[in-house]
Amino acid sequence: MRRPLALPLLMALLLGSAACSSGGTKDTGTGDRTRETCQDLLGTAGEKWVKESSARQTGLVDVTDLKTAKAAFYDDARSWDPSSKAVSSFLPSELCRIVVQDQKPHTSRLSISYGASVFPFDSPFGEKSDVSGASGEETLVSVNSDVKLVVRKNNGSYDYAVYVKCRVPGTPATQETGVPLAGSMTDTLTGGTGTGPHLRYLLNSARVMAKAFACRNNPTVPTKLPAT
Repeated sequence: MRRPLALPLLMALLLGSAACSSGGTKDTGTGDRTRETCQDLLGTAGEKWVKESSARQTGLVDVTDLKTAKAAFYDDARSWDPSSKAVSSFLPSELCRIVVQDQKPHTSRLSISYGASVFPFDSPFGEKSDVSGASGEETLVSVNSDVKLVVRKNNGSYDYAVYVKCRVPGTPATQETGVPLAGSMTDTLTGGTGTGPHLRYLLNSARVMAKAFACRNNPTVPTKLPAT
């Protein structure tokens, strides 16, 4: 089942109590679900990193909730036919979007999305191949047998992806490798912080999502990046 992204509605929320105390708009309580999701995905350290790496005050945009995202992932995983030669086309659910609060349009943002992967877990990420869909430089960070991180560089900017084997009940055998859970982070908000923090906090979000989506295979998502 294909589900479009929810229509964003800008919420005047600050990222954390520290930002709220600096003279910005106070949290009215509306959009608490979105704020809590962003906090969970990034973790305390990630929240602090975003705040300290952003030159201007940030706010949140209300996007898709975890319940809706989980239902969409389950529907897409269950629709997978291992015998089909057709190329899968799934839409991810945006779960966290942090923006510059007084900027319109919001060209500076950090976004985290999750959904069914259009690439199998064993795709040749990091190799010179069209299979993984990369048009520019691509680097694979193999975490373990359940998790892969990928850095993609296009036109001087970076996108970050994570792939997690996540078994959904009522799916064909090997669904967790044929249609793994895919997460992505795009960032035009934090300046010059390198790929390390992005991968670290994306990995944290993957651990949160594997639990929230109740992956039946109990994938091992570590708390730290592998040593390089």
